[in-house]
Amino acid sequence: MAHSREITNIDATRSNAVEDLKLTVSSASSLPRTSFFHESSKTFVVLRTSGLTLRTEVAERSRSPRWEKEFNLRGDDSTVMKVELHVLRRFGFSRSEQLVGAAEVRFEEIREKQRQAHEEDIDFITFDLPLACSELSGPQPVLSLRVHRGSAPPKPILHTAQALVSSARNDIQMMKTGPTLPGTPTGVSDIGSTAQNAAKAVGSAKEVKALYESALASVEVFVKMVDAFADIHPYAKAAWTVLSAGYKVAIIQKERDSALSELLESMSTALDFICRFDKTALHEDDKRVILQVAKKTNECALFIEKYCITKSFALRAAKGIFSSDGDEIVRFKNDFDLLRKNMDTSAILSLTEGLSGVNRDLYNIGEDMKGIARDVDRTALAVDRTAQMAILDRLPYAAGASWCPESGCFSDTREALLEEIMNWIRETSASSGAEILCLTGVAGSGKSAIAHTIARRCYEEGILASSFFFNREFEERSRPDKLLSTMTRDLARHPDIRNQISSVLEADQSLATASLSRQFTPLIVEPCRRHTFDNPAVFVLDALDEVSNTHDVLKIFRDDFPKLPRAFRLFTTSRDIPDLDMYLSRSAHVCMRTIDLDAGVNLDDLRIYILWRFGEVAQKLGLGPSWPDQGLKDMVVSKAQGLFQWAVAVFQALEYAYDPTAVLEALLAGLQTGLSPEAKMDEIYTKVLQAYSWNDLGFRRDYTLLIGSILAAKIPLSASALQTLHPEIPSVHKLLSRLGALLTGWRDPNQPVRILHLSLRDFLTARASDSAPFHIHEKDHNRRLGLLCLAFLNENLKPDTPGTGYLQLDSPGIPVVSKQKVLEVLWYACEFWAAHVLEFEAPAPPELFELLRNFLSTRLISWLEVCTSVGMFKGTQHVKTWIQRVFPEDIGLLNDDLNRRLGSALINVSERLSYMDRREEALLAIQEAVGLRRMIEGEPTSVKKDLASSLHNLSIRLSDVGRREDALAVSREAAELRRQLAEDHPAEFNPDLAQSLNSLSICLSSLGQREDALAAVREAVDLYRQLARDRPAAFTPDLAISLSVFSNCLSDLGQREDALAAVREAVDLHRQLAQDRPAAFSHNLALSLNNLSCRLSDLGQQEDALTATREAVDLYRRLARDRPAAFNADLALSLHNLSVDLSALHRREEALAAVKEAVELRRPLAKEIPAVFQSDFVGSLRHLSWILQMLGQKDDAVAAEQEADVLDSPGAPSA
Repeated sequence: MAHSREITNIDATRSNAVEDLKLTVSSASSLPRTSFFHESSKTFVVLRTSGLTLRTEVAERSRSPRWEKEFNLRGDDSTVMKVELHVLRRFGFSRSEQLVGAAEVRFEEIREKQRQAHEEDIDFITFDLPLACSELSGPQPVLSLRVHRGSAPPKPILHTAQALVSSARNDIQMMKTGPTLPGTPTGVSDIGSTAQNAAKAVGSAKEVKALYESALASVEVFVKMVDAFADIHPYAKAAWTVLSAGYKVAIIQKERDSALSELLESMSTALDFICRFDKTALHEDDKRVILQVAKKTNECALFIEKYCITKSFALRAAKGIFSSDGDEIVRFKNDFDLLRKNMDTSAILSLTEGLSGVNRDLYNIGEDMKGIARDVDRTALAVDRTAQMAILDRLPYAAGASWCPESGCFSDTREALLEEIMNWIRETSASSGAEILCLTGVAGSGKSAIAHTIARRCYEEGILASSFFFNREFEERSRPDKLLSTMTRDLARHPDIRNQISSVLEADQSLATASLSRQFTPLIVEPCRRHTFDNPAVFVLDALDEVSNTHDVLKIFRDDFPKLPRAFRLFTTSRDIPDLDMYLSRSAHVCMRTIDLDAGVNLDDLRIYILWRFGEVAQKLGLGPSWPDQGLKDMVVSKAQGLFQWAVAVFQALEYAYDPTAVLEALLAGLQTGLSPEAKMDEIYTKVLQAYSWNDLGFRRDYTLLIGSILAAKIPLSASALQTLHPEIPSVHKLLSRLGALLTGWRDPNQPVRILHLSLRDFLTARASDSAPFHIHEKDHNRRLGLLCLAFLNENLKPDTPGTGYLQLDSPGIPVVSKQKVLEVLWYACEFWAAHVLEFEAPAPPELFELLRNFLSTRLISWLEVCTSVGMFKGTQHVKTWIQRVFPEDIGLLNDDLNRRLGSALINVSERLSYMDRREEALLAIQEAVGLRRMIEGEPTSVKKDLASSLHNLSIRLSDVGRREDALAVSREAAELRRQLAEDHPAEFNPDLAQSLNSLSICLSSLGQREDALAAVREAVDLYRQLARDRPAAFTPDLAISLSVFSNCLSDLGQREDALAAVREAVDLHRQLAQDRPAAFSHNLALSLNNLSCRLSDLGQQEDALTATREAVDLYRRLARDRPAAFNADLALSLHNLSVDLSALHRREEALAAVKEAVELRRPLAKEIPAVFQSDFVGSLRHLSWILQMLGQKDDAVAAEQEADVLDSPGAPSA
């Protein structure tokens, strides 16, 4: 690998190739402006060489900062040093670093300047290093560096090699045990004795190994203990997989480190032989061989040095630095072969054999490392997949929309058509893009059964990309909203496609719920075009005619679907609707195919199905194997005329008949010929329906009520729910059994009842004559269900209903109630009453007015509670708009009293939703509350007070979702209203004004308007001091919060001493409050402690800063343990600051642990609400990278820095 190649290429004639270099970072000039608020910034310089990171102190703000920091560097001439200039920045309460410019310089260049200093006999050479600064405008920064000449003269090559052997031996011992073993004595002139001393010191390696094995034994006991708990939670399982993989790496690493010790022993022995001959070598060949072997020993020592720099097992295992060592050992052997010609042959051969053994060991180690790399890769892939799936979960997935094995074609039917479709799928396309096959047919021709069968066969062949079966009876499957998101999640089973999709969603979260036209290309086309498909990839879509709005879907199929790779096929079915001809029929990539009902193969398939169903009915009803006679069987086959659904309707009627033969004969009697397929279906439905007792007025009434409700329901209801809604029907179950020929799912009282087929729905609601007793006016029943729902809510939504009453409680939050704990009808009424009622137009019936008046006056708030507790808060604005349109003169429905009650309830709901971290819902609730309070008329002072209060809350909710500009505008309005009120009534409204000023200051500060922010909070502090002086119990908490904000504003403007004084006062006040009421004020104390830590750190009081941060972390841990959604962000902030404080005190291992935890907490927050949390997440990533660099974990550091760079770039994706 790269490491071994670098070592091999070192020039052995450069005797001082690894001698120390002394370099001073002096100053910088021509710095660009990196802050909007300051002409200059605090800066520091970072030097990075292989495995080592060095850093200057932070210079004060200046356009030409100075450090005068001296460093000792070590490396060969090929070593590259990266020089970076950073500025220190602060975002809110956290600190971060920004790279301003960087450059690279080789040690060879620095040594050249060192030699120049020797030649000129001066102490140092000064040179300027320009820094690349591509992302910033303005001048190019320049660093001034000094290279010191040093004092040590060049050393002989063998002396250097011997020193390196000793150093390597120490490196290995330190790597294994931590403490350094005794080094090679300095000042020894005899090289041979020095080598013997080195070899003797290596003898302690076995003791180190024994100690090391004992430590690993302890790890093994821990492994066995924890492994029993790994199934507690999937995330714990994944975490333990990583830990146990690390343990396995450690076991193999133990063997690899031992082999390295043996290599060191071989090197020492080799050097001992060489040194014996060094003084007596007479021939040039001898000297040349000695020089070459010395070079090889030198290289191996450097190899060990680089290997041992990394003390961490995980990083040593991850660095594949052994891959090309076999060739090096062979070259080493060849050198000794030449030496053997002139010197002690037996000794050289013995050395060669020893080196061959090391060669074998290194080969085995290399193979072990390959296995470890594979394990690490598999673990990383598993972690990546978990993270990606969490992102994909944002995409809505349509439940129940996939294919069903029970809904396919009957065995041995449709084989010719199915094979034709499968051949089309499998054949190589002549076009360059994807193709579509659209199968059309009349209702009842078996299209859906064919689609289910094709989906099943594609699934079995491993080529099904996704399937979606539209169904008008299910709300989410009658609209195309979830079509592409469902297809996208199905495609994500391919790892590279999943990776691309998750990246796209990270970049633009709005795509999850965007329009179809926005979703298709980034979520489906682009990820699929980057994937190589060896086999067809098939989408199966059924019943396009049942989509509520087909235009968007068909437009995508026409214009965008061909952009997919040619491996893609879309098989879709539909009735022959005009939109198909408009969008698809003229497209070259679309093949239209129609089911020919009269085709011989279709008729044969239908005959097989009919004969099988006769046998099934005969067996179920005990009619004997010969039922019915052959004449009736042939007649059914003949009359069906290729329509499968016609036959289904006949057999559905026979299954529920008292006399199946008589019913069959009646159905077949008088059937007309020459009808269209649709007319034939209508004819058989009419025959089935006419058999009912329409002269029985009770049956006729109950049929209309029940079937009307089944057809109008927004989702299918169970028989029990239908009975509850229709108490006037004596027995819904009995009636359903009589109507069994028309329905499915009615036998189980708790299962949803559905109409037999879409064609029957269309017949009953659209094609049947209005005068027919079985005709259903669906819109009338839609409205009737609205009245039933309102009546049911008025009667049954009571104080003991699950999910009600919590708005009257002092406890925060919203109880989460399962839908199963609420009566089915009550849940349906809460969810869909508005959808049904909105079907009414003016003039509305008086019954509706009374039901609404009762509901709005007595049940509205309880309904709001249940909806928010069981599901999502969806708002009430659409209902209010409808009431204003339908009841324009009945202003009593929406009076000021209702607006006040609803407004107060919405504010309460908003605060509770915010407590639950349901931010978008909380914002919607407070927005509606503000809208209501703007409408209220009354006494001006009271109206202004309520409006200002709701505006204050709206500003906070807007800030919570990252809408800072909107939050500032609303906060200004609230402050202005409260200032007007305070001018006339200061005693009453000064507290409210102080609250708004505090909030306004935070909004201004978040947008960088720091002078205005300080002015606002200074006024707030003055008001609170006066209020707390008169009423300390009431206003001390507000004063403490305001002082904390005041401290931040002072710090932002560089007034550090005043900022520290303010936050100390805030901490003292909060500590007193938290002692008396910890549940109420622990959060505020933790916040003030966090700020105190920042102020102390600003003034260089690092130990005190660390103490404050630790206390804040402890408080936030307890808070987050009970309410993670509310306090994880605060805990992450305090952990980040803890890491900064620990790092400043050079406690880097502890700092690393803290910032890792902060990163893991901030990552999901940044994904969820990037506008609020992404900048903090980036700051933690950069700090993590810096600490990893300081600890020598270069690869991990680079990965963290690269992730931060991606997120911090213009137009960057979200985390």
